[in-house]
Amino acid sequence: MGFASTRKIAAVLSLPLAALPAHAAERASATSTANPASAASVSAASVPVGSEAPQGYARVCNAYGDSYFAIPGSDLCLAIGGGAAGQLELRGLPSWPRIPAGAALPFTPPPRPPAALGGAFAVGLTVTARLPTDAGLVSAYVSGMAGYNGGANPSNWTNLSRLDVAYLTFAGWTAGRAQSAFDFYADAWNFVALRGSNARSELLSYAFAPTPGVTAIVSVENGAERRGAVGQAVSPFANSGYENGGAPDLVGAVRVESPFGQAQISAAAHQLRTRYAAPASVAPGQPDASSSQWGFAAQGGLKVNLPSLSDADAMILQATYARGATAYIAGDTQSTFGDFNRAGSSPRLTTAQGLGAYDYDCVFAAQPFGRCDKSSGYALVAALKHFWSPNVSSSLFASVFGMSYPDAVRNSHTGVAGAGDYHETTVGGNLVWTPLKNLMIGGEISYTVGKTEIPGAPNPANSGEHWTTSTEWSGRVRVQQKF
Repeated sequence: MGFASTRKIAAVLSLPLAALPAHAAERASATSTANPASAASVSAASVPVGSEAPQGYARVCNAYGDSYFAIPGSDLCLAIGGGAAGQLELRGLPSWPRIPAGAALPFTPPPRPPAALGGAFAVGLTVTARLPTDAGLVSAYVSGMAGYNGGANPSNWTNLSRLDVAYLTFAGWTAGRAQSAFDFYADAWNFVALRGSNARSELLSYAFAPTPGVTAIVSVENGAERRGAVGQAVSPFANSGYENGGAPDLVGAVRVESPFGQAQISAAAHQLRTRYAAPASVAPGQPDASSSQWGFAAQGGLKVNLPSLSDADAMILQATYARGATAYIAGDTQSTFGDFNRAGSSPRLTTAQGLGAYDYDCVFAAQPFGRCDKSSGYALVAALKHFWSPNVSSSLFASVFGMSYPDAVRNSHTGVAGAGDYHETTVGGNLVWTPLKNLMIGGEISYTVGKTEIPGAPNPANSGEHWTTSTEWSGRVRVQQKF
């Protein structure tokens, strides 16, 4: 590659890093636009120069689309976009967890939050670049946003401002922050975040096509983006968590595309470098401990086009299993319009320190001391999208989610609650209207049932499993304008 080509690539690297995150399906489309096979035929001659064009004026890059323009004096083509979105959401909790009769202590129900009205708003910018070089096409995509979400009290709202994705692609390589190669559906048609895998991560990946219609991807990704909780069932005064550092996640995927639809299988390996610590003054005889092991996740996804209904109708099915890697099944790791006014991440009932969530990658057990027992979990997702007219569409969706733990950490002990299993089902639907180009107005309603296990104590009088159920409904209205 000559000096001139190197200088052109440097121009791409100097792009400003600011933008609004694209829809999951659009992020995948942006990733796939850098096709080395088609890049070979693209050159500076693809940009119409016109002898009558004034010197220094931006020119149209019609080789990449109508929205691209050329930087004067360069072959670099840019497309700048963005958008603004706002959402209102109403949540109600018809039932809330309670302690079943005979359940082992220590368990106290968290305070029941009232029905709540909340929302979110965000604005942002996207920048896409294309640069033909002697070695092939170099592409870059940057997306960032600024906004807030929360409940009725604006003083408690959460700042959503962030860089969502920023990556370069060249000759099949992708480097930067992008959608994980593991993901498939990634909440493409629903507003509320479903279970399954949907994450952006710092990564370095390579994609190649062994045969037409088949794409294989190998990716090294930031393991910190996929860390769940680390619990302990040893002492109420102890704490546990991940150690700093660790190996990156190793991800592989194979995708097949045809007029029928798409199919993908994915797999990931995730390292758990965890530690347990308790003050000697309150936990004598329980020294610090550490554990290093590997978890994994596997996923299969299928998208079936339904041309008999309309040209754009489709159905998606996805199944994911994880052991010691709950972030691959728990849902969106960086939701734009996320939860608000929740008492916790789940309706688990516990006063034990470190056991207040459902998504443990592993839990330290009392016997044998120092072992971090890995969790097991699954997520099933189904979605159907139908267009009633070119401007009106609706989606039906559902997700089923479950977490389970070994017996060594499920039982309650004196002053320490066990890590009980958790099961959840969510169903919902939405209706979307696009009265103008790039303007979307949509409404959605969803219903969730969660079932939490309260493990019994080793005492025979309190042995056995106890479950408590909570339900939640929510409705939301979203308005989004892209430009």
